[in-house]
Amino acid sequence: MESFQIVVQAVKELSETLSKVDKTEVTKLVQAIRHSKRIFLTGAGRSRLMLQAFAMRLMHIGFQVYIVGEVTTPAFLAGDLLIAASASGETKSILQTARKAKEYQGQVAVFSIFPESSLGETADILVKIPAYTDKLPSSAENKMGILPGGSMFEEAVLLLGDALIVELASEQQIDTSKAFANHANLE
Repeated sequence: MESFQIVVQAVKELSETLSKVDKTEVTKLVQAIRHSKRIFLTGAGRSRLMLQAFAMRLMHIGFQVYIVGEVTTPAFLAGDLLIAASASGETKSILQTARKAKEYQGQVAVFSIFPESSLGETADILVKIPAYTDKLPSSAENKMGILPGGSMFEEAVLLLGDALIVELASEQQIDTSKAFANHANLE
């Protein structure tokens, strides 16, 4: 199969996956972002990369945002929001970070395939992304797509994050074509 055909198939599969996301949970996440003092994001591997892209866009439209583990990330305080992404919901480092955020009276939002996971149970807001996982048997609801590994989950996190940016920018009457005055300029 050619790359272009793979892309077309992947987009169809991504659309199917995202169409199954609970819109009320996404609305709760938008409200939490809107009302948080500061936003912290955490994930591992490619999920972390997707959240870094989301963090960058949040910063572009004026939010105070940090990536957990970076040397310039300040202390997490009451009223802050932690957004975590873990397909399994069992990544120990992310779970530990979420539990600490709760201890500091912050709010925790999670992107995961498994709402009943340890991370899902810790979350105040859980956005279930019903992407394929090799942690469950194949079925009509869990069929492997054209992309490898956890790509569908990760790309759903990326696209959902970008969609949230459009909504948040619109609410704040920020023209996204002009919102990038905060974009890095020392590159």
